Amino acid sequence: MAEKVSVVKCDSYDEELVLEKVREALNLIGFQIKQGSKVLLKPNVLSAKIPDEAITTHPALINAVCFILKEKKCKISIGDSSGIGAFGGTKEAFKKTGIEEISKRYNAELIPFEESKIAYTEINGKILKGIHVSKSLLDADFIINMPKLKTHSLVGYTGAVKNMFGIIPGGKKSYYHKICGNQITFADLLIDIYNCRIPNLNVMDGIVGMEGNGPAAGKIKKTGIIIASKSGVALDFVAAKIIGFKTEDILTNKALLKRGLKPEIQIVGGKNIKVRYEQPIKTIRKVPGFLLKIFYSLINPEIKVNKKKCKKCLVCIKACPVNAISLVNNEIKINRKKCILCYCCQELCPEKAITIGKSSIARFITSLKNWIKKVIK
Repeated sequence: MAEKVSVVKCDSYDEELVLEKVREALNLIGFQIKQGSKVLLKPNVLSAKIPDEAITTHPALINAVCFILKEKKCKISIGDSSGIGAFGGTKEAFKKTGIEEISKRYNAELIPFEESKIAYTEINGKILKGIHVSKSLLDADFIINMPKLKTHSLVGYTGAVKNMFGIIPGGKKSYYHKICGNQITFADLLIDIYNCRIPNLNVMDGIVGMEGNGPAAGKIKKTGIIIASKSGVALDFVAAKIIGFKTEDILTNKALLKRGLKPEIQIVGGKNIKVRYEQPIKTIRKVPGFLLKIFYSLINPEIKVNKKKCKKCLVCIKACPVNAISLVNNEIKINRKKCILCYCCQELCPEKAITIGKSSIARFITSLKNWIKKVIK
């Protein structure tokens, strides 16, 4: 049977409008939940950012889902674990994003996963055979995954599958980045984590998304949609099509297809919506190690620190899983020989002082093209 994915237009974060549109999206996929269920919401709470920065799941969507759940007398909790080294941690992120206020409105428990009871669960993954996660995740009757529609510098896009990386508590994320070593293996690891506790429902905030070098330093993109599905995998393939990405542009989708995990999909609601997104600068990693070292600076994006923006908060140093960043003579320095191009530093820098630019060879090709155009004219 095909997995239904609803796409509903929604042009603002007005709470009444969002509630109406979330209801519509859920009705289209035949959403049902048992009265009195213990429900855990997993939004994207990457870091302590206000909703208008389009980095985290907007509280208006969380409000809508909580309102609908309360009609069914559900016991609600909201949990996540912010990015490695995120300024202020998950508690501060809940507060800054407006999620704490929503939790109080519905008497929902807020759970920073890194501070909760941790349990080990075995999985039959391609990369992982078992992981430690918050016990609250395993105890919930029903999981609602609430990603934000954004591009992602490492794997191309962050949606339902990638959002579940947040169930990994605290510094363990850093460990997983380190053991993967490249974005291709990391994509498979993300699928393993998603499959360890597959969400029962996925509701994506695509009203305002992020394009370019997301998930935190890209460009805000008004998209005007809410996407919902019982299958997070199906949702990701539909979202990719809407923003104009091919399967190979998104490493998690590519890995899902390779592993035979893409379901048959039926789109309900808006079927022909297209909002083309700018892609992140791509990293080339599938080359022999000795060539990668020789041509590193030529073929891969250039990571820079903007000295004027940098406030020496040291979040990037804490975020780096391989200790490739240090403070030298009161300046942030990145050791490119150690760097594994995970972009955690760029993702979590609160000042957006770390940027990803085109590689040397890409800049040369662009300059050459521009020169040829001038000559032809």
